[in-house]
Amino acid sequence: METDHLTDSGALWLELVDVGAGSGGLTSAICRQIHDAGFKLKFRLWFVDLEPADPARFFGDKKSRGVVDSLLYLGDDYRSWLSREKPLPAADGLRIALVSRLFNNLSRFSIHCLNGSDLSSLSEKMAIYLDSDAYLPHHCLTPGSKGAEALVISNTRLALPNGRTFAQASLSDFYRGMYIISRLEGSVDTLEEGLFLPVRSFNPECLVTSGGGSVLSYLVDNCDYVIIEDADLRPQDLVEHMKTYSLHSIHIQDMTKALGLTGNYAYIIWPKNKSKKEPDFGGECIW
Repeated sequence: METDHLTDSGALWLELVDVGAGSGGLTSAICRQIHDAGFKLKFRLWFVDLEPADPARFFGDKKSRGVVDSLLYLGDDYRSWLSREKPLPAADGLRIALVSRLFNNLSRFSIHCLNGSDLSSLSEKMAIYLDSDAYLPHHCLTPGSKGAEALVISNTRLALPNGRTFAQASLSDFYRGMYIISRLEGSVDTLEEGLFLPVRSFNPECLVTSGGGSVLSYLVDNCDYVIIEDADLRPQDLVEHMKTYSLHSIHIQDMTKALGLTGNYAYIIWPKNKSKKEPDFGGECIW
C-alpha cells in the first residue's frame, strides 16, 4: 500500500469494488477479517449488481461502522457500468476489484453425444457405460434389481475440450430426448451412438462490455488489482480473450493450484508497471 494515502487518523485507505456483489456478504467478510487481523485500514466500498441489495446491513455494528468510510451500491449490469466514461472516481488508496462466481452465471449449456474416444479421455469408468445399459433407470429400478444405488447420477464435474460435463450416465436417455426436442427444426441423427450428457462452457461474451470493449481492460484501468474466482473461466479462455483485445500491458497469474482449488479457477490480474518490480503471488504466470 502507498503511505501517501493516509486518513486524518493515520489509517490507510483500502478500496474494494465487488462486481456482481449479490448480497455483499463476501466483501463484508473480507473487511471483517482484515480488521480482526489488526490492520489499521479505512474501507471505501462499491457494490455492483443488477438487483439492489442492502450490503449496509453487514456493517451495522459500531465496530464495522468505524472502519467503513463510504459504501455505495450501483444497480447496473456490470458491462454497461464499465462502458461509462468514468465508472469510478479516482482512487485514494489501493483499489481491488473482486469478481466472484459472476461470469459462470452467463455460461452456455448444450447437450452433446459423447462417443467412446470422448469418454475414454474423460474417465475409464465412464467409458464402460457404452457397452452396457445396466445403469439405465428402467433396469436399476425394476423389482429385484440393484436399486437406486446402481444409478450413475454423480455431480462430479469432468473436463472436456469445450467445457465441463457431469458423470450422469443414467440420465443419457433423458438428455437424448432433450437433444432431439431442441433440434426439431433441423436434422437430427436419433441413432447416434454414445452417451448424451449436458456440457457447460464458458461464454466469451461475459468479458465484453456493452460498448464492445474488454471487461478486464476496463477493470484494470480503474483498479490496482482484479481478483477473479469462477467455475468456468479456464486459463485458455482467459488467454484467448487477452489475445483478441491485444492486452499486452496486463499481467495474469493463475492461482488455482496455489490455493488448492478443485471446483473453481482463481486469478490475479494487474497492469504492468515498468518502474517497479512486479509482484509474485505464487501462482502460475499465464499472461
